Amino acid sequence: MSSSIAPKALYRVFLRQAQQMTDYNFRLYSVRRVKAGFRKHQNLHGEEAAAAMKEAESQLQVLQRQVVLGKLYPSARSVMESPSVA
Repeated sequence: MSSSIAPKALYRVFLRQAQQMTDYNFRLYSVRRVKAGFRKHQNLHGEEAAAAMKEAESQLQVLQRQVVLGKLYPSARSVMESPSVA
């Protein structure tokens, strides 16, 4: 990703990648971490914001690799994901 990507666009890309996680618990954890991380850094400006964006882009690459690994080695579906019987 280029460093000129807007924070909102990067946030959407993060959430899309997090939703692609195959494991229920990892998916919820990654969505929660994305939201918390962006909320924590929402008031940064200048060089601090640029550094945070650079770190976010590297974390996005990690998340993308985790999604690929999750697809290569799928686990059984969680009880939380099973269709309800009632």
